[in-house]
Amino acid sequence: MTAAVMPGAHGLRGVLLVLEGIDRSGRSTHAALLEERLRQAGRGVARTSLTTSLLAADAIRRAKRDGPADAVQMALLYAADLAERIEQLVLPSLRAGLVVIVDRYCWTPMARAEARGVDRDWLAALFSFVPTPDAVLFLDVDAETSLTRHDRDPDPYEAGVDLGLSTDLRESYRLYQARLATCFDRYAAAAGFTRVAAADSSDDVGPRVILAAQAILDERAAR
Repeated sequence: MTAAVMPGAHGLRGVLLVLEGIDRSGRSTHAALLEERLRQAGRGVARTSLTTSLLAADAIRRAKRDGPADAVQMALLYAADLAERIEQLVLPSLRAGLVVIVDRYCWTPMARAEARGVDRDWLAALFSFVPTPDAVLFLDVDAETSLTRHDRDPDPYEAGVDLGLSTDLRESYRLYQARLATCFDRYAAAAGFTRVAAADSSDDVGPRVILAAQAILDERAAR
């Protein structure tokens, strides 16, 4: 007879793993690599990424493209995007006992809004609907490293052009990403993120992500 699986912090059978960090920290790359590794190990896995909902994804892309995007409007759109994906994919997958990998959760949109002056308490209330993850793997890179990973000019939204930080696009990107990094440092301390040093190549960072994720899975299995 198979022993019952104890629920996680979210109260369900599955395991919820979130990858977070500033832009160009490798979130999407390592979410995909982690999914592949866990599937190879025989795990049932579901993965979801920021701005992939049917309801809000197109509206988010249009707002970023047509800019400057209103920070409160963007926060509301990101909340709608996340709410749909939680309802349609995350919760059903957790109920089924799968490992759910989320490439950016509530903290990326919160940081982007807070860096643009939106009240942090209002943002915390807006995103209070999200299930508590079993772990947040925080891919820790600084703004300078993030900038070096751009072969071309950064996206204006990711560079915070609307904030008027600098007339130089790349310098604006560096300054804006530094603001995001400050937000993430505070989130990490408050929510107990697992920091993963991510300034090296993906070949070096990948095993660190897998090791950190495996430690969470082992801890859940041992309950």
